[in-house]
Amino acid sequence: MRGALPLVLMFVLILGTAPSRAGSRCSYDGKAPIENTDTANGSNFRGISFESSPRDVEQIVRALEFDADIMHYVGSQTLVSGINIYKSWEEIGTVSFDRHGQVLRLSLKDRFFCAEPVFVRHFVDELFEHYGVKPIKQQDDACFQDVTCFKGISKFGEQFLILRIGAAAELYVRPSP
Repeated sequence: MRGALPLVLMFVLILGTAPSRAGSRCSYDGKAPIENTDTANGSNFRGISFESSPRDVEQIVRALEFDADIMHYVGSQTLVSGINIYKSWEEIGTVSFDRHGQVLRLSLKDRFFCAEPVFVRHFVDELFEHYGVKPIKQQDDACFQDVTCFKGISKFGEQFLILRIGAAAELYVRPSP
């Protein structure tokens, strides 16, 4: 009986910290001002899209109760090169801009969408379904030695790449070419 109690306690602790599989706590629309996942010309990610201006991104990030760190091009105090997104001091995303204020690419970690850790495969499946991404089939999902890749093209032609490094996933999105 003494040996059973530590096993039960260990089991409860593991379940409490294990990534979620069922009943996802991920939000793709969230509390953002824009509630659809589509804009006129592309997907939006909790309100952020390739049509967003630096000012729009900053407002959306703050509306989602995240922190924003605005970066400028060297030698400029007004041209925004990117916005880093933070949640509790952890970087959970980056939006990069060209010199004309157009979004070049999005880099969003699973923590941008999900309140708690999730299994990467579940995150990929759910995200691809939500955004209408058609997976690009490969013989092997391994990109590098310890990195797993999931690639696809959205219904708008956007290029999706999700990298799994360890237990975390990061989404990279580029506009259609």
